[in-house]
Amino acid sequence: MLNYNALAEAWRNNNKRAAAGVNKITAKEFAGKLEQNLADVKQLEKKRYRAKLVCRVDIPKGEGKTRPLGIPAIADKLVQSAAAKVLEAIFEQDFCSSSYGYRPKLSAHTAIKDLTKELNFGNYSYIVEADIRGFFQNINHTWLIKMLEQRVDDRAFLGLIKKWLKAGILKQDGEVIHPATGSPQGGLCKA
Repeated sequence: MLNYNALAEAWRNNNKRAAAGVNKITAKEFAGKLEQNLADVKQLEKKRYRAKLVCRVDIPKGEGKTRPLGIPAIADKLVQSAAAKVLEAIFEQDFCSSSYGYRPKLSAHTAIKDLTKELNFGNYSYIVEADIRGFFQNINHTWLIKMLEQRVDDRAFLGLIKKWLKAGILKQDGEVIHPATGSPQGGLCKA
């Protein structure tokens, strides 16, 4: 399912203004050799695909805190986007209509709009906010794969996800780290 057409669709939906990844190739440069670049990504079919390092940028979060953001290379973004479509087709049916995180056509803005409507016209008088601190940094790779294996019966596809989980992270100071847990926040395929 991660074929040329899926990658071409991922390219059409790709944010062309997004930051370049570790290889510094911008969307404009990628577009200049689009056919060749999409064909190169087809190394998936030959099982020769290698996930590139993810660029880590710390973005301000407020109160002096930062949030680590992972920026994949464009080719990796396209493969992740195509893989996310596959996972979405498998798992989307399981979500409640009130779940907004990382879902198609449901954003934080949609949640705020719906919440505002409920608070103004519903029977609610308070809000409880909860946030799982460090969620993305603490994802257990082994358990994540075990959970995916419950619904995905494709070793090559699961191997691809493992590659993304194990891909190194290039920090701003030039250090490369290989975390045993976690998933860079900012990639397209967040399991």
